[in-house]
Amino acid sequence: MTEQPLSLQQQQMLALGAVFECAVMADQIATRGDADPAVLASLFESVLVMDATDFDTIYPRPGRFQDGLRLLRKSLNREQNRDAARPLSYGLALLHLSSKLRKNDDVVNILRNRLLALEGQRAHFEDLTQPGFCHRLAGIYVDTLGTFRFRIRVQGDPAKLQDEDNAARIRALFLAGVRAAFLWHQMGGRRWRLLFQRKAHLDTLNSIKINELN
Repeated sequence: MTEQPLSLQQQQMLALGAVFECAVMADQIATRGDADPAVLASLFESVLVMDATDFDTIYPRPGRFQDGLRLLRKSLNREQNRDAARPLSYGLALLHLSSKLRKNDDVVNILRNRLLALEGQRAHFEDLTQPGFCHRLAGIYVDTLGTFRFRIRVQGDPAKLQDEDNAARIRALFLAGVRAAFLWHQMGGRRWRLLFQRKAHLDTLNSIKINELN
């Protein structure tokens, strides 16, 4: 936690940072086959926290999302970086996917019921990053968000992408990314504001003292 409570605008940017953190982690798995397990655990944990309205309950350790916040800053600064192009495209795709989900109550209800069932079985999983739990999240993603015509195309090392555990982790991350995008939208986040209020968003992002976050 920071010494001063985070403002709504700061929480909004951290939620967006969580979206991009999911994108960065997915890209690392697709290209390298690994990602920080502590970060993955925080992101997967958030998917099971559905009824909380306060940011701290959903993301008690936002300091773990530094890669996502750096990618967000590059995007707002319009920095051209080839390595950032893939995760940036995933992050924007997750925002688009979440907007489609908000318009489909049937899929929202299915998603909620599936996650409630998984939350009830959580005691069976000692580690949220273990393959069994990731495959469960991935299955929920496929059966809900995966039914939309819009698909996220992942690029990377073919050998890494063909690994079933890696594929499951990527889908689980995309589910976590949509969850973060939902929170961002609930807090007033809008894509058009990212375009037309870019400097204000950058100022808010720069006001967050990352080193003081958990």
